This record gives sequence, C-alpha cells and structure tokens, in this order.
Amino acid sequence: MIRVKERPEDFFVRELKKLRFTERGRYAYFLLRKRNMTTLDALRRVADVLGVDVGRIGYAGFKDRRALTEQFISVEGLGNPRSFEEEDLSLTFLGFGEEPIRIGELEGNYFELTVRGVHRSDSYVEERLAFVRRFGFENYFGEQRFGSVKHAEEFVVRYLIRGDYEGALREYLTSLGDRRLRRTLLKSWGRWREFLRLMPQDSRVEREAVEVLLRGGSFRDAFLSLPRHVRLMFSFAYQSYLWNRYLNTFIVRYFRHCSVPFLGGRLSFITEVNEGVFEEIRDLEIPFLGVEFEPENRKIALIVRQILAEEGLDEEVLNTERGGLRLFSDGLRRAFVFPSDLKLLERGRGYLRLSFTLPPGSYATVLIRKILCSPLKT
Repeated sequence: MIRVKERPEDFFVRELKKLRFTERGRYAYFLLRKRNMTTLDALRRVADVLGVDVGRIGYAGFKDRRALTEQFISVEGLGNPRSFEEEDLSLTFLGFGEEPIRIGELEGNYFELTVRGVHRSDSYVEERLAFVRRFGFENYFGEQRFGSVKHAEEFVVRYLIRGDYEGALREYLTSLGDRRLRRTLLKSWGRWREFLRLMPQDSRVEREAVEVLLRGGSFRDAFLSLPRHVRLMFSFAYQSYLWNRYLNTFIVRYFRHCSVPFLGGRLSFITEVNEGVFEEIRDLEIPFLGVEFEPENRKIALIVRQILAEEGLDEEVLNTERGGLRLFSDGLRRAFVFPSDLKLLERGRGYLRLSFTLPPGSYATVLIRKILCSPLKT
C-alpha cells in the first residue's frame, strides 16, 4: 500500500505567512518547529516554558502530528520573549507586531513529502503529475479534518441533535484507534474512577471531562467542559463528511474516475475530462448546506438536497443549538484546487519525493491519492 508519514521526516510542511513587524508591539511572534507532536500539545508545552496561559497564544491552523512542521504563533503581552529548543520542539523568537495570528490567516502551506510503496511506472507518474498540473485535484477534506473522531462509529453531532449528551460523550471518549482499549473503556462506562485510570494519560481535556462526572456533574456539564474548539470539531467533522459526499457523488455520476477507500467511505477522482467541460466546472464552489449559499450548479443543487434528505437534515435540525453553539453553519468551498510548483524531486526504488504548495484548507494526502489513484496509509 502507498504510505506517507512512515517516518515524521517523510512529511514536512512549512506555513507560509507574511508577518508585519514593529519595534515593539502587543504580540511577540515566534516560529514553532515540532516533530511527531500535535499542535495543541506543542502549544501547551510552549505555554509552560514561557509561563503564560495557552489562551494567549495565537496560531493560524493545526499541523499534522506525525510530521516535521513549521508554523508561526503569536503570544500576547509577553514582556521577555525567548527562544528554546528541545528534542522534538523548538521555538524561535522573530520579533513584535500589533496583530495576533488568527485561525485561517495564512497564504498557504509548502510541502516536501516522501511517498513510499510506489511501484507505478515512471511514465504513469509523469502523466498523472501533468494531469494534476493542468486540471488540479478534488478538494476533499482529508483525515486531519476529522481529528480523533475519525475512529468513531457514529458522528458525535448525531447524538447532539437528539440532545443525548451521554451518547455524545461516550462516543468521543471511547473513539480510539486501539479497538481493544475502546471495548475496555465501554465496559467501564459509569465507573468513573476505573474509567479515568484506563484513559490515555495524555488526554488532558478528556480526563477533565471525566473528572466532572466523578464529582457528580451531569453528562451535559461534562460535555460542556470540553474546550470550545473541541466541541466545534464535532460539527466541522460531520459537515466535512457531508461536503465530501457531495463532491464524490458529483464525480461518480458525471465523469470517468477512480475511487479509493477513505474512513469507511470512498473518494473519487476524475481520470479523464474534456478541456471544455472542465472549464465549466473549474471554479465550481459547493456549499456545506445550501441554505444561505444556494448552489449555482443545478446538478450540485440536486445532490445537496438529496444527501441532506438522506441524512435527515431538515430546516429544524439545521437550526439546532446545543450548549450555546449552532451545530451547523453554511459556507462555500472550492471543488477543485491547483497545487503550485508541483515537482518530482526524486524517484527511487519504491518511493517518490515530491514538493508543492497548497492553499489554506487543502490536504496533501488528498493530492497524493489523486496523483496515484491508490489507497493511502497515513
């Protein structure tokens, strides 16, 4: 099987962002370099070392865990900024500025990837690269968008729609890649001391939610103790699943394609297309819900309505609030994106090294699937 991230160094990503420096400013800017670590874990460590609350740290996005990554962060009101270096984490002070770094505010991401298990011919690889340079690739959400809920057997949001906070919490707290541990945790549900003992020790916010239950709090209280960004993740993951279904259905119905497995479903990619036809859909945008943003393409409009109906998402459900948060929000996402400077850096026995730049919110692992039309182990 095609593999990326076999080693953290196989997946290098550098955030691209222009910073505006001032001699002194409210915010200190840093370059954060991490290896084999989640962004949140890295930020917690930075907060500990600098002696600040993690809430004062701004960042533009989450970077892959099993990878070597570079990104910018801002720290508010830091009087004595300093750099430090540890085994898998380093922080380099860059200067001051007047604006925080916010989620989504970046120009793109530069990647250098080593893809292993590749046994396609040289001519096939070159043809696919040329195809992607000309026609781009389908802008599906990748695994990272689904976070830890990618191991769930049900979307947490579906429990929240029903007002079932216990079900939502149980699904989230037991959604682990280790199936044996998941079964053990499910058997211990309700025995909170035992459950807490069995939980992974590095699951800080999840353990805090269980401690709420241990103190006699309700399931709703425990669920709402989860940080806002975690609770939002449940909605984002489900809406990303819906959006992927829209695009996949469109590709399967109207184009020659190949399909690959993805988190219990499929992702399909165009393999042949007429130049004129592609020009008609090149700038296609697909909404998340089609409520505030109605699809301009009639085929997409039909697909969105069909899938929302299949999922039981009527107007009342789409307006659901839980714990002060709207479960659903509409928006638009481009169906196709184009990598910049897509290059084959090296071809060896069973592996490729590629470099390219992607716009914010697009996924390198999806691009690899497009190029090789193959299942991918990440």
